[in-house]
Amino acid sequence: MARYFFDLINGHGLERDDEGIELSSSDKVREHVARILTDVAREEMPDANKATIRVSVRDDADFGVYFGELVFRNGWTERP
Repeated sequence: MARYFFDLINGHGLERDDEGIELSSSDKVREHVARILTDVAREEMPDANKATIRVSVRDDADFGVYFGELVFRNGWTERP
């Protein structure tokens, strides 16, 4: 298994992952990114009118291998 590091970039800036976790496949990396994005969105979005959350994944050689991003915007629409 390979070790991957999941760096979070949100309204609070960059939170670099210095521990990482071992995962067995690229599907597991994707699933972990999706889990991080939804967990952070659940915490941050109730109070936000807009938010961008990004997870950048590095391998153990510090090479970027994957990313996921969630963009949320809300507002009232005007009636025609």
